[in-house]
Amino acid sequence: MWLNIILIVVVLILFLIAFLLVRTLMFAKPFVAEEPVELEEVEAPVVAEHLASIIQCETVSMLSDNSAGRRAFYELQLKLHEMYPRLHATLEQQIFNDFTLLYAWRGKNPDLPPAVLMAHQDVVPAAPDSLDQWEYPPFSGAIADGFVWGRGTLDIKSQVIGLMESVEALLKTGYQPERTIYLAFDHDEEIGGTGTKAIVDWFASREIRPGLVLDEGGLIAEGMLPWVSLPVALVGTAEKGSLILELSVEAEPGHSAFPPKQTAIGALAQGLAFLEHEQFPIRLTAFMQLIKNVAAAMPFTQQLALANLWLFGGVIKKRLEANPITNAIIRTTTATTVIHAGDRANVLPGKASALVNFRLLPGETTAGVCDHVRKVVDDPRLKLEVNQSWAREASPESPTDVSSYQLLGRAIRQVFDNIPVSPYLELGATDARYYYEICDEVYRFTPLITTPDDLHRIHGLNERVSIDALGKMVQFYIQLLRTWGEDF
Repeated sequence: MWLNIILIVVVLILFLIAFLLVRTLMFAKPFVAEEPVELEEVEAPVVAEHLASIIQCETVSMLSDNSAGRRAFYELQLKLHEMYPRLHATLEQQIFNDFTLLYAWRGKNPDLPPAVLMAHQDVVPAAPDSLDQWEYPPFSGAIADGFVWGRGTLDIKSQVIGLMESVEALLKTGYQPERTIYLAFDHDEEIGGTGTKAIVDWFASREIRPGLVLDEGGLIAEGMLPWVSLPVALVGTAEKGSLILELSVEAEPGHSAFPPKQTAIGALAQGLAFLEHEQFPIRLTAFMQLIKNVAAAMPFTQQLALANLWLFGGVIKKRLEANPITNAIIRTTTATTVIHAGDRANVLPGKASALVNFRLLPGETTAGVCDHVRKVVDDPRLKLEVNQSWAREASPESPTDVSSYQLLGRAIRQVFDNIPVSPYLELGATDARYYYEICDEVYRFTPLITTPDDLHRIHGLNERVSIDALGKMVQFYIQLLRTWGEDF
């Protein structure tokens, strides 16, 4: 009898091992390797000088009309005319909302749906109280230590320059695409993208439906994904939604010498603490879509765990939650960003308020987030108000089984040494979201190798981009324009 039990246990263990191994072997998608291609020669130091020149234009997004801000955009666009004479002599140009630029490079075959490649001219400001922490002034455009320094080098004037350099180089060779290619450079992406919306409305009014769109966004991540040592090209195929809620508490103002049991600040703080504690549930869909494309580069033990979430899911989730980047991929996030309350130490404030920013996974809704907040806070003293101008649902997801995505992946592998390419859920907001009205194949990719240190520089201190990376960016866009510019 005992022998039979032992045999059954052994068989079950062997079956379990076989089951785990089979699932693991079927989990990872094999890498696709491209044959080496001869890339265009690019003078990276010249590209760096051009970028440095427009970094010096303080094109900070304008919340209100002001002459200094307008002069900065005029100056930037004048420099673009001077630096890229062939482009401006050949491509048709239109201006929307005073400063948003749209260039049309007419193709040989007008029947082919056009392609749109995007970037933006505006930048976020550098906080006045942080200027002494910059290694080089944020609008100096300094070229030093192998980098171009300044606000906009990573977000995303480099992409404006990269696209223009590429078109200028192709025009120099006499190249003309088969399909029409539009270059679209918004001037207010950081504060909502009204310029891009105007372009999309213009396309729609003329029944122009682009076949493919590429904006900033997904990047070449190095050292960001758990268990992956290789750089991975992340192509944004969708982006999270966003919601800003104002939570406020009103109370009787008075003297701090005889306070109530809980002040307005205390009630607000309690509600905010509840929200931070009761996070949205984990959903691994977007992460697993990403990781299957790079799993072949992982150690076998990690592949085994990821392929068998039914057994190892708890461990995987804890690891992902511990990293802010991967945590943002697996759940709708909650971030308190602004608090207003009180103005004197000995006066009880009559009101305390806070802004809380939620970034929504596909499948969540802004209405659902509001319901979550009411349920978690569960305090009638806290009033909830939606900032409608910043309320938007998650975008649709663009397909990956189409030629435009596959050819984008091919260009990435050709230029960046056959690194893995994977679809990715964009965590921030991009202007690409407006194009879903007129296009299904909308992607987000910035061809820069980026480390966790680089991420902290975006909208932060000491933003910079390497000169070598700029040269590689131009080579990529030349390759992509030749690829996407043809009939397929």
